[in-house]
Amino acid sequence: MHFELWQLFLVGVLYLGLLFLVATATDRGWIPDSLASHPLTYTLSIGVYATSWSFYGSVGFAQKEGFNFLTIYLGATLAFVAAPILLRPILKLTETYRLASLADLFAFRYHSQAAGILVTLLLITGTLPYISLQIQAVANTLQIMTGVTEQQLIALMFCITVGLFSILFGTRHITLRQKHRGLVVAIAFESLVKLITLLIVGLFAVFGIFGGFGELNQFLHENPQANAALFEPVREGPWATLLLLSFAAAFLLPRQFHMIFVENIQEKNLQTAAWAFPLFLLLLNISIPPILWAGQLLQLD
Repeated sequence: MHFELWQLFLVGVLYLGLLFLVATATDRGWIPDSLASHPLTYTLSIGVYATSWSFYGSVGFAQKEGFNFLTIYLGATLAFVAAPILLRPILKLTETYRLASLADLFAFRYHSQAAGILVTLLLITGTLPYISLQIQAVANTLQIMTGVTEQQLIALMFCITVGLFSILFGTRHITLRQKHRGLVVAIAFESLVKLITLLIVGLFAVFGIFGGFGELNQFLHENPQANAALFEPVREGPWATLLLLSFAAAFLLPRQFHMIFVENIQEKNLQTAAWAFPLFLLLLNISIPPILWAGQLLQLD
């Protein structure tokens, strides 16, 4: 089944428009302050950690590297479990000295402007290919769904659309230290959409493809290699390295640093996130194995 490119483009614009509406409604006070500043809203906003990798990478990574795919999220879980001794001190520093970025933090710590410049350059170097991965993921998906071969055109349209959204909302604030409650609520809403979507796809894999949990268990019993393939790479793969990288990424990625520290309104939000964010990641990934097994059952290429 193929869709028209203009149909998917319209859906994308409408979705971005919905996010813009949520952000604007928050900024104008249409959404209750108790909801906008709730610890769970803050926790969901940290869910920006799960980007295209969660949708386009996890299943394929699980197929190749088994349960090593969980290290991307277990490392982040460990970082939040250690929040009282790791994240809370950084939060106090950023609040006390009004530090708006990771570069500010390093410049303050080492009393060196050069340190801040170096960190900024490293972040830009690391972020550009990451952004290109997001663009490629969207372009590849739209190409598959529409059959259009002009991938460059799709990528350009995506960049223009997201760029316009960023200009309309993201760059209209005077100072980086100003709280962006609308942005926080919009990202929290998007995280909720991600979670619900993956859970629905996981349930479809179990009940729509297999016919229920009993049939799924029967498939695993008849195909023990499907389950064994998930465990084998863990004994041989680079799980320790992946854990370390994801542990650091949980609070050092620019978007993570901003959402965890800069946008935090009160310290108790971080206390809630210490247990709620790992739970979010668990629910986000619980659907990955059933989706993988459903693909193997259907023998998809």
